[in-house]
Amino acid sequence: MKTFYKISVMKTSVFFLAILLVAGCGMSGDQMIKQQIESKKNKISALEKEIAALEKQLSDSAQEVNEVAVDLKTVEPEEFRHYITVFGNVEADKYAKISPEMNGQIRTIHVSEGERVGKGHLLVSLNTDATESGINEARAALELARTTFEKQESLWKQNIGSEIQYLQARAQKEAAEARYSTLEAQLRMSQIRAPFNGLVDKIYVKEGDMAGPMVPVIEFVNLAKVTIKADVSESFIGNIHAGERVEVSFASIPDLNLTAKIVRASKVINSASRTFSIELNLANPGERIRPNMISSIRINDFTSGEALVVPTIVIKRDITGDYLYVASPNENNNMVATKRYVERGVSYEGNTMITKGLNPGDKVVIAGYNLISSGSYLAVK
Repeated sequence: MKTFYKISVMKTSVFFLAILLVAGCGMSGDQMIKQQIESKKNKISALEKEIAALEKQLSDSAQEVNEVAVDLKTVEPEEFRHYITVFGNVEADKYAKISPEMNGQIRTIHVSEGERVGKGHLLVSLNTDATESGINEARAALELARTTFEKQESLWKQNIGSEIQYLQARAQKEAAEARYSTLEAQLRMSQIRAPFNGLVDKIYVKEGDMAGPMVPVIEFVNLAKVTIKADVSESFIGNIHAGERVEVSFASIPDLNLTAKIVRASKVINSASRTFSIELNLANPGERIRPNMISSIRINDFTSGEALVVPTIVIKRDITGDYLYVASPNENNNMVATKRYVERGVSYEGNTMITKGLNPGDKVVIAGYNLISSGSYLAVK
């Protein structure tokens, strides 16, 4: 009881002391409460500011840790060319395997392999003893027939002799002329002459061998010009036309690169290979290009002067379609990756033309794209 009494007295004393202090300060109890509330509010506001500063510091620190280093390409309209490459076979523009027009034994070969000769030059002669003998006989017979006809014609003009004698003499003369012409033609046929200016590349026979129309005697070629023929897939038939210029190279002549026009593009598809043929003509200075060489023909089948082009490797695909990542600043001016679905056009040498989904000025992630996802923070190198 004494303890309780003492505590009650103390509380009463403190209470009266507080009243006396309030009265002495001239402040009511409500005013004190309001002051306390205001003080607490100020402390809360200060704490909120401190917490916000700490949260920002934590956010900035986390952002710096999660940024991915990338390279960007700002896409702008540019020229884009697509090429296809086909392989063609070289043929000499003028090439012949020459055979005689008649059967006979080879008497003389007038040229050697590698020799250059002009058009009409005698290459090979067959044995013409029988033909020459026949020509001598025909020549004598022709001279007699002509003399007989001339005399008979003179008499006929003087009204001497019969008409039948005149006609017989004329017929004999004409028959002798025809026989003589035939034998001379046979003699010419026994001689093989160069059909054009060129090179004797190969001689297949020897003197004394038998030759005939179906047996090649000499391989003859002119390499001043060559023809290249190639087969192209039918899928390109609408893009390749005669008159277009192409680039030609040869694996066996690495330093030789030429341009040429397509002189012919076939309109017919080969039913077995599903290809159509093209043909080129090339001048061959120095005769470095040889028949049956394999050539590489590079054909420009598509050109755009206003293409948006990105590296093919940056284009990915999911269940929705093709996409890539575009970088753009967020509200805090930080670069952030955005997934962008696109439609691709033709591709060539590691680059692809984008036909839909990109705009000029877009910044496409071209390095580090495999380390990011949509919303990733980016650090541009």
